[in-house]
Amino acid sequence: MFKEIDVTSSRSTVRHLPIVESTDAHTLLFIKKVISKMILGIFAETCLLFILPLFLYDGLCFTHWMVTDDGLTIKSVPDSPFHMVQPHSLVQFLDQGRKLDNIAHMRSFIQKHEENIHLHEDADDPELETKIRKTDKDCIMGGLISTSKDAFLLAYTLGKLVEDLEILASVEFSDDEQKPRVEPHCTYDLQFSMYAFEHFPSMQQRDKLKIIPEAAFQKLLPPTYSTTEFGSHVAKALEMKPTSDSFLRLAALYWRIKGDAPKAVECFRRALHFTTKKMQARTQFDFGNLVHRAGYPSDAIILYQACLSLALLKINNAVIHMALADAYALVQNRSEAIEQYDITFSIDPSMKNAQVKAAALKCDQKLISAMEEQHKNLLHTIREKNLYNDKHEAIKKMKESAKENVVGLEEKVQSALIHDYFTYDSNCRSVSVSGRLVMHCSVSDWRNYRAVREEKHRKLVASVKRNAAKNTPKYNARTVVENLNDSYELTVFLEKLKLMKEMNMDEPVDKPIYPRKLLSSTNKLLENYLGSSWPNKTLCESSYWHFPLPTSERLPQLFLSPDNKGFKSSDLLGKYLGLNDGEEHPLPWQPPVCSSYISEESLPAILELPGIHAAAASGPSLQLAEDKLQAVFLKIMDDKITEADIAQRIGTLMRYEIGPQWLVYNLAALYWRIVGAPGEAITCLRAALQMQSERYADIALVQLAQIVIRSGSNYNDHLNDAALLLNNAIRIDPNEPITHFLIGIVKILQNKHIIALAHIRAAVILDPLFEPAVAVLHALKCLSKNEQKLIAERLHLRCCSEAEPNVYCLGTRSDRCFTMSKEGAFIGITCDMNKESKEDSCKRAFSFAPFVLLVNPSSINGKSYVNIIPLDYGAEKSLRKIQKMSAPSTKNFFQSEILFTENDVQKENEMIDSWVIDVSVDKIIIPQGRLTLARVPERRKMIAFDIPLPSQLPLPFKHQITSGFPHMPLPSKRTPNSNFCASTKMSLAVVREQNTLTWLSVTAKGVNLSEFIDFQASVDLSDDFEPVCPELQSSSPLLTLDHLPAYHLRHQFIHYKPEKGLTDAFLKLGKEKDRVEVVAKRLKDAMALSFARDKDGVHWSLSTASALYWRVKGDAVNALNCLRQSLNSAPPNMRDVALVSMANIYQQAGLLHSALIAGGFALKISPKLVAIHFTLANIYASLEKYQHALMFYYSTLSMQTNFEPAKERIRTIYCFAKNSSVQS
Repeated sequence: MFKEIDVTSSRSTVRHLPIVESTDAHTLLFIKKVISKMILGIFAETCLLFILPLFLYDGLCFTHWMVTDDGLTIKSVPDSPFHMVQPHSLVQFLDQGRKLDNIAHMRSFIQKHEENIHLHEDADDPELETKIRKTDKDCIMGGLISTSKDAFLLAYTLGKLVEDLEILASVEFSDDEQKPRVEPHCTYDLQFSMYAFEHFPSMQQRDKLKIIPEAAFQKLLPPTYSTTEFGSHVAKALEMKPTSDSFLRLAALYWRIKGDAPKAVECFRRALHFTTKKMQARTQFDFGNLVHRAGYPSDAIILYQACLSLALLKINNAVIHMALADAYALVQNRSEAIEQYDITFSIDPSMKNAQVKAAALKCDQKLISAMEEQHKNLLHTIREKNLYNDKHEAIKKMKESAKENVVGLEEKVQSALIHDYFTYDSNCRSVSVSGRLVMHCSVSDWRNYRAVREEKHRKLVASVKRNAAKNTPKYNARTVVENLNDSYELTVFLEKLKLMKEMNMDEPVDKPIYPRKLLSSTNKLLENYLGSSWPNKTLCESSYWHFPLPTSERLPQLFLSPDNKGFKSSDLLGKYLGLNDGEEHPLPWQPPVCSSYISEESLPAILELPGIHAAAASGPSLQLAEDKLQAVFLKIMDDKITEADIAQRIGTLMRYEIGPQWLVYNLAALYWRIVGAPGEAITCLRAALQMQSERYADIALVQLAQIVIRSGSNYNDHLNDAALLLNNAIRIDPNEPITHFLIGIVKILQNKHIIALAHIRAAVILDPLFEPAVAVLHALKCLSKNEQKLIAERLHLRCCSEAEPNVYCLGTRSDRCFTMSKEGAFIGITCDMNKESKEDSCKRAFSFAPFVLLVNPSSINGKSYVNIIPLDYGAEKSLRKIQKMSAPSTKNFFQSEILFTENDVQKENEMIDSWVIDVSVDKIIIPQGRLTLARVPERRKMIAFDIPLPSQLPLPFKHQITSGFPHMPLPSKRTPNSNFCASTKMSLAVVREQNTLTWLSVTAKGVNLSEFIDFQASVDLSDDFEPVCPELQSSSPLLTLDHLPAYHLRHQFIHYKPEKGLTDAFLKLGKEKDRVEVVAKRLKDAMALSFARDKDGVHWSLSTASALYWRVKGDAVNALNCLRQSLNSAPPNMRDVALVSMANIYQQAGLLHSALIAGGFALKISPKLVAIHFTLANIYASLEKYQHALMFYYSTLSMQTNFEPAKERIRTIYCFAKNSSVQS
């Protein structure tokens, strides 16, 4: 506890007294009292003992002394760094102490770095690869086979072509050697085939494919056949039947034997197009093996998988799995390759090579893993050495700095000699230096000098010991008791607490403050606040700076007091501790640490939110200290005691379990919030929620929410966590204005002013005297009144002439003016002010600026979700009071989204078995490298990586279009200034860029989800709750639309965002008031049960519903995985449900052509579903194909006549788009 004492003997003076190390305030107060009483009580009696030990120990060379551990004696320290240049300077002494502490601290770090360096160097093994290859059984079995690419480029066949050869034998053929031999060229005209995998890179580059001649296939032919004879025979057969799949396969075989890959591919294209179902698998496998050997293993993988999905009889599946494994190995997918090799060996143990290749790949995996660890170890070694060098340099500099405070060698020697002079009467003399007398000592024979000094020292010690007995002070009982006085006070205090120990007292002593009965004067004040005239324009302008909206740098600091619930915290901190008014708690004082009171029970699920974990990981920081709450903290005891005293009282209440512990933990959390330690505060709140009565849990939740808002590292995401905490608090007690106020603050920070206004109003209604809520209500209402004013300041309507009555200028006196053309473009013009005609012209002018919405960023970038929290729960009084008040005016607030939910859907009776059609496909552009926002800054530019549009586009029936005309008739003449266009609510840019979220519920197709999901079962959220759809084991790439570029780019949807607007639709899948996590968990459990019961896997309706969850989360990869599974297993007439979702996801990602194709397939299945028509209309609008968009908007109206989003889009396209008419 004490630092070393520096006693300098120069001129026989003691320069420094004991210095206490820095510690916390509570310990300092305790030490201060103890030391003061000890000094007063026993100083006179112990003075002799304190001084005598100075002479009992040898002070050889130096003058620095240190108190021993027992505190009774001191000893000399040789070569002390505290032998100061200025021994009288306390500042220099403290500075030297800090420097030496830092050096010692840094040395401990260096030692750790040295240990780490040795560990990393020991772990480094340059012979690692050799050792693994010699000792690992997989490496021994596999050898070096994985290093040879040719080992995985083998030719495979599914057996002899008996059937094809029998058909060939039916064609008469005579081998006339006189006639020139012909070759079987496959020349039947086939521009494009959906069945021939035209989108494969290998197919698009088929003219450049190369393979070595595959002479091994010669053994598949009859032994009497030569290759040329076989080719001539097949050529003749093709002349007779150019579309025979058997002859086409044989022709492909001929070209493979010859080594001509491009001609073999042409034959395979036609064979795939004309093949029968029976021979489809064989054809696909042979074609896959060809592209495999030609250097396109990725294409081969898809073809091999397609073969396995067909699952036809009499096919050697082992060979398919073997070929698939080879292809996986070539694309470096070792895990899949090993799995396929294992399957191969299990089916056919005779294929020993599968086992060898699997072992070789396992060896590669082990080597890669070991090398990666070796690389990480090397990086750690370099890092540790750099840190070691940095700290070594830092210590060197600190030593040099500390050395500057220490006297030189000559002064040290003189100091030692002077000490000896006063102790042993050594030879020294006084000399004059600069007019001052100083002591100077000299020694000519150091050996003799030391011997004489040691003899004098021995005699001095003996003399002191003889006189020690009579000079020893006698301690009496009074002195000892006085020194232990503090312990006695604490003992008496704790004795009084025994009666109160473990007293719960969990019932309030008074009525709750809220709901508060309002006086007539308060009611008038509330009516004023909620009236449309408050605040008026003058008040808003004059008080703009007095009522700013909260920001992340300017957050309120609030505490929901337990006193609001009827408890009395002051009694708990005073009377129940046996302390009178103003009396201090006995020392020592300690802060209230809660970590030891956390039980081992599992934490509530709400405490696992990411925002809470991030805040808990934050260390103490002055930036996080909520100093304004200090006044609230001290006010609990009427400002009569200190903050440290209250903290100790809270700790005593926790230790002896006095009073409601949830309340005590909340007070402890308040203390930690004040000092800026969010981690400690969250620990206390966790303890509170573990044992807190449910009816008072809102106190802890409100504190948690404020901590999350302040200390979350990912600010925007953690605002949602804070909103969730506050929503739960409102459910527990909707009467607290602080809770409504805080959720309003969260919504303001999320730029959701409409929702914020509703909650702030609710807070004011509950307590019109709650000043923070009144201030924010004032700011929000002024904002709503000034929003249009701000726009008017930017865009000023000006009338130049009768010909140009609608000109918009940037400001009232600006010459930067614009007018709008019929096509919706803005054209800059020069407009001279005509004061005489201005007023009259402007009265007749069209008063709406079509591009006003463009200056509002939220209308384009927008929030995709408005988290409306209905006040339909909690106490009846508060609910009635809030409902009585008029709804907030939001007419001046910008709307940020258009939501679409389709319920009125006609059931489609027509059964459609397939939607496979032929489309014209050009070369697909695969992006080189990963897509980034810097590379593709706008969503519309994603279309560069999409498939070209098919020649036949999906369109509605003509009668559907014409039936929609009466529900939205258009003027005969189109002018932007007409009354019809004046009421337009959106710009053409909004129609083009703002994607509406659509989802077709399975219930609209007559499926009852309650047959698959148990909505009554309890839900355990302790485990993972997300409904991940299992991977498809056997799928049809065509059925799941895997040929579309959008599917292959699904991992790079950089513009796809969480579709939060579908949250309500997802929640409707569960019970009323179920959370998203609960519904997701029910889906996951239902899928697991369906997967176990049904041999065909998860039911399609469950995977479709799970896709909706992933859309809400913004995970397109998992959403598409679920939709593919739904498409693969759903009945043909039900596949439109998944296709609509797939089209909408692709649209959100910017791959509009893929979206249109998916939506077109859905339309073919169900041509009378509103959701499909509206989705396709929006896709066409995004593509700027406005005529097609209008067709679908009108067909939408033919089925749902009152659908306003379709009407508004028709109006906007008609008024502002060029050539956007629809022929009736």
